Amino acid sequence: MRLPTSIPAQTAALLAITGLCALLANAVAGPRRHLAWFATPMTAPPIAPLIAEPISATIPAAIPTPAQPTPALPTPAQFPKAPTLKPTPSEVPTPQTPSQPVREIASAEAWAVFQAGAPFLDARRSADFEAGHIKGAFNLSVWESTLDEHLVEFEAKTNRPPEAPLVLYCSGGGCEDSHLLASRLFKMGYRNLLIYRDGYPDWQANGRPVAAGAK
Repeated sequence: MRLPTSIPAQTAALLAITGLCALLANAVAGPRRHLAWFATPMTAPPIAPLIAEPISATIPAAIPTPAQPTPALPTPAQFPKAPTLKPTPSEVPTPQTPSQPVREIASAEAWAVFQAGAPFLDARRSADFEAGHIKGAFNLSVWESTLDEHLVEFEAKTNRPPEAPLVLYCSGGGCEDSHLLASRLFKMGYRNLLIYRDGYPDWQANGRPVAAGAK
């Protein structure tokens, strides 16, 4: 092939030959090696924002704790009760509402009732009473005519209610004087009569308080 002699003509011929070679090479090359004839503008990859999500969205919420039930306040009936001190035997008085209006008692109960302040009534004769009796006792001999007078004096001095305990005694053993006096007081309306079964001899033998004289 003979090239033109002028420079512009040579340049145009060279460009034509170069383009023809490029077409042939592009046709022969594989798909991945094809040349693009028109420039495709490059698109910059998107720039990720510095903070894609709010901070609060990335922090896990606090795990909720189960609601604790509010304890119910105790009612007055549920309040703990104060402890009750047990009295000593000497502080245990005879119940004010007795189950039996007349009953016998032994030595220990007689001593407890004495310490509680219950009156003692001596049913023996006046001579025996003056010789010795339980300290503070009243002489109400069932064999003497002065019994009614002494009963009036006793009631005026003590003013005891019918259910309050009274202790009656005599000489113990087979003595029935205290039982006779109890029958008389029962008819008068007294309903808590305690008959000290062993009477004055037992009281004196235990070294308990005694007195002598008419009063």
